[in-house]
Formats: sequence, structure tokens, C-alpha cells
Amino acid sequence: MFTKTTLSLVACATLVASLGADTLTLDPIVVSASKTEQSLKETTANIDVITHEELEENHITSVMEALRILGNIPIAQSGGIGQTSSFFQRGFSSDNTVVLIDGLRYNDPTTTKGQAQLEHLMVNDIERIEILNGAQSGIWGANAVAGVINIITKKATEKLQLGGTLEYGSYATSKIGANISQKLGNLSYYVGLNQLKSNGFSAQTPRGENPEDYEADGYKNQTFNAKLGYDITASDTLRGQFTFIDAKVQYDGNDPFTYAPLPNSSTNEVHQINSLGSLGYRHSFNADNYIDASYALTSFDKKDPLGYTTAFKGTNKERTLLGSFHYAPNSSVVLGGNTLTSKDTISSHELDSKGVFLTNTNRFENLILTESLRHDMYDTFNDKTTGKIGVKYLFANNITLSGNYGTAYRTPSLYELYAGYYGNPNLQPETTKSFDMTLQYKHLSLTHYNNLVDNLIGYNPSTYVNEQVSGTSRFKGYEVRYNNSISELFSIDLSYTKLSAKDKDGKYLIRRPQESAMGSLSYYPMSTLSLGTTINYIGTRPDTDYTTYPFTAVQTGRYTLVSAVMNYDLNSNITLYLKGDNLTDKRYQEVDGYGTAGRSVYTGLNAKF
Repeated sequence: MFTKTTLSLVACATLVASLGADTLTLDPIVVSASKTEQSLKETTANIDVITHEELEENHITSVMEALRILGNIPIAQSGGIGQTSSFFQRGFSSDNTVVLIDGLRYNDPTTTKGQAQLEHLMVNDIERIEILNGAQSGIWGANAVAGVINIITKKATEKLQLGGTLEYGSYATSKIGANISQKLGNLSYYVGLNQLKSNGFSAQTPRGENPEDYEADGYKNQTFNAKLGYDITASDTLRGQFTFIDAKVQYDGNDPFTYAPLPNSSTNEVHQINSLGSLGYRHSFNADNYIDASYALTSFDKKDPLGYTTAFKGTNKERTLLGSFHYAPNSSVVLGGNTLTSKDTISSHELDSKGVFLTNTNRFENLILTESLRHDMYDTFNDKTTGKIGVKYLFANNITLSGNYGTAYRTPSLYELYAGYYGNPNLQPETTKSFDMTLQYKHLSLTHYNNLVDNLIGYNPSTYVNEQVSGTSRFKGYEVRYNNSISELFSIDLSYTKLSAKDKDGKYLIRRPQESAMGSLSYYPMSTLSLGTTINYIGTRPDTDYTTYPFTAVQTGRYTLVSAVMNYDLNSNITLYLKGDNLTDKRYQEVDGYGTAGRSVYTGLNAKF
């Protein structure tokens, strides 16, 4: 078990952990900021990192749940685990974030706006989650408007290692997982297999009522992960990766004539199968310089017996060639190109793009500069050129100031372009200008960001067609965070976020809380025992009641949730734990008309041999 702290990184900060009686300052390695491994303190980008120690100590289940740890990314889930969910990185909707798993694109082209399905991503085999904030199209291309979420899975251990997890708790929820990893000469491998089952509770629940009073909507997820590597020579490496997700989720339907919600409907189920695979080759000239080539294929297959069609299937095919070179002391460049083809069976169309990119980094004593430039070529839209510039200065007395300015764009999804009567093949990408600045003193940081969005794509209720909307939408806010081990026995993590996400008319966008706060305290009374509690506050959060006509505005925020966790090391190989969520049994909703879990308790064990 990880002892003496919960690992949580804030923008451009180093990681401070209290291990026993010692305090160590660590400098994590990230790849999201420039497409190559880079020390976090050498980046100007605004980055959050969630480590596997933090996931394990808090016994997180899904990536969607993991994002709640940060306290600055609002989540809106339409029911319990596995139900449709959205996240709002810096106030943007999910389709404005590129989600990667070891570099494989996880955004689903069959969804209405090409967003990723984080609710089906389990965390058992994850090493860390990098959240790169702000406009990143200058590095990652289309749809990296709010940022990039890069999920890094675990790799082979030097010696044979076996791991496992068992958990059972509220709503007949059970988790079982096993993994094995090892390096055998030139061959290395990691294999993980995990299953989650839950009876759940009613997805649709009338406002103010108990979801447990209605028919339950269950969930089952089986996930397989494999990562392989083979060193052909000391300088040449082949690698392969495969992820397979088989998920079934029950949901509540609506009356076909009145569209009224039916919380007791019991025959609706979506069967989602996602598969991701890649092959790659790297030639290293030395420890600092290399070239890398990869081919990736991600597939999304959804079957819904009550849908308009029997199946939705979409794919992303991506080819990438890049090189990373240190051309002078403290100076490096990453350059390359990629092609991406996304298609789905419903529209029978595809989006093709070709891009070239370059990112340069220089350090001059205490000053760090980064510049990124990218050009993307499309058959469907006008070509796009985007860029980013960042600066970071390390003052004396542990004071750091960093800032970033970038441009980005979101392409219309295949649904927005070609979906029956609603589609509009004349749509052009949305465009964004993004700015952020972070001031940090030791363990305290303050971040301000401001984003302007033009050419927004919106649904016209008069014509029933997706159209380009004139005017500028603004997403701005600030975040304050304090993270520190205040003694050998205690560590504390505090955060506060103020968000203003408004459309061109100055109206607040729905499901984004205007303010939120998080406080976490960990207590380590002995080397084998840790206790932790977390309090989350969600402020005013506007939503819309779609069961009435005309639609009416509602409010779903202004509540506080309390959770707690206890970890006990039975021996050096086995950790027992007890976890409680929503301990005050608060009745609330993240999406109007959809239920959330009441007081929940889970117990389990983690083992490593």
C-alpha cells in the first residue's frame, strides 16, 4: 500500500510526498505536453496528474470517477456506474477534449459529437492519468480545445509480479481483477483482466425522489488489457498494445408518444464493445534522440435493441511518424506528421485528415519557452493552422509563474454533418483562442484561464438542423489549490474552482457548476493503517427540464458530499480496505431527472506477489 500521502499534482507543480519520516520531492515524467517524455517541471503547460497510487488508495473504479479527485472538472452522469456521462474540462463539453489511451484515440465517432465514453474505462491497469489543460490543437490537432486526457497503462515489471483485487458493496456491486507482468530477456509483457458487476439503481428518477423506489438498471463490464514489448537490438524496439472492453448497461426509456420518462422500464439495454490496438517501432540514436512510427486502430460497436438501427459501429485509423531531438543543451524539438480516418456505419461517411506538427522547447537558466505549430489538411473542411506558445519562469524562494496562449478548433462530428434531417454538410469547425496563467508558491497555486469560442455549432429548434451560430462564447475561471504533507501523520489537499461558462448571449451553459470546492484529509496513525476523508461541494448548477414544453430551467447544485476510506496492510502483500461514499445519504442529481447513489459502502482487498 502507498503510505503517508495521497498523490495529487497541480498545474506545473512538483510532487511532494511524505514517506515515513522522510520527505521527498519527485519530478514526474509526462508525455502529453509535447508528444514525448518530458519532466513535468520542464513544461510550461498547465497539467494535472493522477497516479496509480492515488487511484489505489482511494479505490477508484472508473476514469470518470477518477476525474472527481481533482475537484476542478465537473461531472454529469445520467444515473449510476456505466450510465451515459459528460465532463466539462474548463467548462467545455466532452467533445472538446481528446482522450488517448497510450496514444490511441478513444473518442467515439458514432456519438453525437465524437465524445469519449469515459464511463466504460476502468482504472485497474492504469499507471497514471495526465490531464493537459487549455487549447492543444497546435500539438494534438482537431478537438483538443479544452485539452487532452492521456491515460498511460501499466508496463512490465522487472521481475514476475502477480496482482489481484476483490471488492463487494452496495447495490450488489462486485469487482474482481487479476494481472501479471514480467520482463523475460528482450521480451516484456503486462496482461490484466477485470470484471465489474452492479445491480445499480434506477437511471431515470423524478426530481426529489429516491432512485431505489424504482426498477434498478444494472451494469456489467469486462475489460482485457495487454501490453507487449520486444527489444530487437539495444537501439530498436517493437511494441504492441490491445484493449478490449465489453460493457452492458440497462437504461430507462421514454414513452414513444408523449416522450415522458419511464423510470420503471425494464427491457432497455445497450451492449457496447470497444477495442483498441496499436503497433509501434522506435529507433533510438542515443538516450535523448529517437524516431518513432506507429499504427493505431480503435473500434466502437454499440448494439441497442430499441434503437433506430440494430448497431452503430465506428472506427479511427491513425498513422504517426515523429522524431524527438536534442539539438543543443537544454533545447529540444519534436516534429512529425500523422493521418487520421474516422468513420461510422450510420452516416456511411468518413472524415480524413493529414497533419504535420512541430514543438520546440528551450531552457535558459530559470526561463523555459515552448512553441508549437501544426497544420491540418481536410477533404471536408478548410485547412486549419493552429499554434501554442508557453513561458515559465522559476523565481527564487520557490515561486513559479507560467502562462500559455494557444489556438484550437473542433470539427463537426459525423452526426452533426450527416445525421438524417438534422445534419448539415456545410458546417465548418468551431475555433477557440485560449489563455491561462499559473502562479505557484511552494504548495499553493492559483490558475486563471480565459477561452473565446467562435463559429459555434448549435441545434436550431426552428429548422431542426445543426447550424453555425454567430457570436462569441466565453469560458473563463480560476482555480486555487493547496496540497501538502503537514506532518508525518497528516496530509491535506484543498481546492476551489470558480467557473463562468456562457454562450454568446451571456447565458450560463447547463450542467456546469459555477463554483465547486474540495477538501481532503489523510491520517496515518501507523505504518500499516491510513484513514482519509473527502468533502466535495457543488455550487449553483443550471439545468433544463426536458419533460415539459416549453422547456423550463431548473437548478441541480448546492449540495455537499462526504466520503471516507480506510486502508490496512495485512502484510507486505495484501491490503484490506473499507470505503464509504455519500455518507450523509444526500439526495441529489447531476443531471435533472436522473438518480444518484445514496449512502454506499464497499469492502475489498488488493494483493501483489
